[in-house]
Amino acid sequence: MGKLVKRLMLDDIYAIGRNENWFSAMAKKGLHLRKFGTLFVYFEKEEPRETKYRIDYIKGKPSPEQLEVYGDCGWDFVANNGDFSIFSAPENSCVAELHTDTIEQGFSLSELNKRLRKNLIIISIGMVLFLGMMASIYTFNDEPFLFMIKGQFVQQMLLVIIELYVFYTVTHNYILVRRLRESLLQGQEINHHEDYRRARLLGGILAAIYLPLALSTVFIPFIDIARSKDYTLPEGTANLPVIRLGEIEKHPGLIRKTGYRDNNVDWENRVSSDWSLLSPVQYEIDEHGIIEDEMWDDQSGIYSPSITTRYYQLTFGGLAENLTSDLIHRYIYREDVDIREINYPGLDKAYIAEEGTRKHIFAYADNQVIHITYYGKENIENIVPLIPQRLRYQQEAKEG
Repeated sequence: MGKLVKRLMLDDIYAIGRNENWFSAMAKKGLHLRKFGTLFVYFEKEEPRETKYRIDYIKGKPSPEQLEVYGDCGWDFVANNGDFSIFSAPENSCVAELHTDTIEQGFSLSELNKRLRKNLIIISIGMVLFLGMMASIYTFNDEPFLFMIKGQFVQQMLLVIIELYVFYTVTHNYILVRRLRESLLQGQEINHHEDYRRARLLGGILAAIYLPLALSTVFIPFIDIARSKDYTLPEGTANLPVIRLGEIEKHPGLIRKTGYRDNNVDWENRVSSDWSLLSPVQYEIDEHGIIEDEMWDDQSGIYSPSITTRYYQLTFGGLAENLTSDLIHRYIYREDVDIREINYPGLDKAYIAEEGTRKHIFAYADNQVIHITYYGKENIENIVPLIPQRLRYQQEAKEG
């Protein structure tokens, strides 16, 4: 037995004439068909031979009686794949065609035509529901860009593309069978020498696009999990795009306020890093402090300032303004809060807002977006000059 060689199918099995011609062309190269599936075709490497192939629609495997009839006519059974069986004979042999009545052959495809039409109707309904669901996720979301960046937007779009490809395949198969059936009913024989090159080239292009996309939908969630982690914020210098409490609160009595711990993470002083294709660098960083000999202005308790930094490095800088708007919508809880835009060198745009002791800065520069929430007594405008330094340092670290 010769060596088996595997080739991608690349064309629809329903394109009967094209595939028959392709199998014959491969036989001339010494690759003789042995079995075929949805994705791959298997050839046995032997001496080149002139061979003709015929693909016949037989639901299920052909019966022994059918094989005997075909064998008596000079056709050897080669392979079966569900609805189709393939037979071969030497090119120069004077064997009778499997079908001599094209109208009868056309009627034999009626059941397959109905089944493919039913499949098309079902998948069309599914596509409408699927696309409607995907569109609603973003159409009815008040913070679509934040959802895109923190969610699985890219993976969802890849799924849309894959579903569209499946829809195209089902539609194309139905059209092929319908046209073949109609031509047979009109008395036109199948062209057993139909050119296959263009169809296989197009199939190869689609496969080169589709297969990597399909694999991406599998691997992206694992990359997301691998790149996401939580750990305790170091007390000393940290190579992070974060403004520390010590830079704002100048009191020498400021100490770290520790909180709930789980998995060796102090959740009052923690770093959560995340990843997505639209924002490969994401941080949410909390830091809590306490000054034991100082009280809040309303005498409600010991002064315990805190700061949270949310940072996003975007793949596309054009998303920065929309992401900033979504962050404002997400984290400004009251409608009566005055949100002021301020101009500061090194920032494309910056906004500040105050809700009592809860103060915000929203800013972006190029493809970097930062949101700072500060609880404390210090003036929020005094924190703004620290932001361009952090963004510039982070950009230099990335380039370095």
